[in-house]
Amino acid sequence: MITIIDDYISKTQCNSILNLWSNTDVIVSQDNIYRFQGFNLIPHLKKVIDIIPELLNCDFKKFRIQCTDEDIEQVETTHLHLNRYSFVIFLNDNYSGGELVFSEVSLKPKIGTMVYFTRDEAHRVENCIGKRFTLVGFLNNHLFTSQHTTLI
Repeated sequence: MITIIDDYISKTQCNSILNLWSNTDVIVSQDNIYRFQGFNLIPHLKKVIDIIPELLNCDFKKFRIQCTDEDIEQVETTHLHLNRYSFVIFLNDNYSGGELVFSEVSLKPKIGTMVYFTRDEAHRVENCIGKRFTLVGFLNNHLFTSQHTTLI
């Protein structure tokens, strides 16, 4: 199941999340699954909930801001997540490329859009030019109690 929600958060909320990014605490992932720089948000969860109250009931396994750019060559094979649910929220869109690609659809990043999906949705990210920031959550519980438009 893939659910796409345009304008899940506002540009103001996106900028507030981006302001949490700290270059001093960045992790680098350069594996054969996905390559990015990341900033762990678990220690900053209260600040994030103040910005995006809808995430209050999330049981996060991992929660971070991820950044990729033209210096980070992406993996061309798809991957799956082990947790039950995941989401990606695009925090900016002032770059080229960086599409989120599932087997049946390629999504052009749009600021504030959430892509919510289950662990059986193989996906990957296209290379990009410029800095692509996303808010990424790996969840143990279902985020939504109400129905949203489902793409696939």
